[in-house]
Amino acid sequence: MGYVVIVAEKPSQARAYADAFTVKKKEKNYIELAESKMFPQGAFITWAVGHLVELVEPKAYDKKWDRWSLKNLPILPERFEHKVSYKTREQFQTIKRLVERADVDVLINACDAEREGSNIFHSIIQLTKAKHKPMKRLWLSSLEVDEVRKAFHHLQDDARDKRMYHEAKTRQISDWLVGMNGSRLYTLLLQERGFGSYLPIGRVQSPTVYLIYERAQAIKNFVVETFYELEATFTAHSGIYKGKAKIKTTKREEVLALIKQHGLTNPDEGGVAR
Repeated sequence: MGYVVIVAEKPSQARAYADAFTVKKKEKNYIELAESKMFPQGAFITWAVGHLVELVEPKAYDKKWDRWSLKNLPILPERFEHKVSYKTREQFQTIKRLVERADVDVLINACDAEREGSNIFHSIIQLTKAKHKPMKRLWLSSLEVDEVRKAFHHLQDDARDKRMYHEAKTRQISDWLVGMNGSRLYTLLLQERGFGSYLPIGRVQSPTVYLIYERAQAIKNFVVETFYELEATFTAHSGIYKGKAKIKTTKREEVLALIKQHGLTNPDEGGVAR
């Protein structure tokens, strides 16, 4: 068995993994682990810094899509292509160099234990020459040393992880389609009516913005209304405490009826709070 390459999602996560083993060397973009029972030949831990790989812009498929025009909608590529993010290309090159090494036999996806972690790892590997190498999945929610060691001793098969990757990729592509088409469509239609800016549309962003709008409108249109509650002071063996009845109403008579129902007729011992 040769070297193992472990890909974490972020630097802090990679350092936590390294703390569970013996570190041989630390470099700018990766950590090398010494030989051990877990890694007989040693291992490299590197990290993704989030999404190193992203879907390309519409103009990469067809130059006509570089221009915003209603007649060029919808934007529906026959197949979706990916590129390395400009800001993180150095880190991508580090991962690529490590996973493509001839003496690396196994790759471990140690990104976050959820769909996006699967997406991040496999999207990177798909742009390397190492996509046919054996892969394992590290699945854990705690970065405590003992939990990390335990998880590395119980690595999961990659088949389930690939299914999660395809699920996350489908979501990512649907977001791209909604964003690229919706943003252009609504912006252009509004500009025909004098709108002078850009309106971004997103599968998550748009309903979230609407929820904020609804809340703002509720605050704006709020009307002060008197309501009534029933509160009393009780004396127990352990001391005095306040208690509140499970009633909150705009009708004073409902509270008074509750007081009468329970025989709380002494005005010195109880009352109605407004």
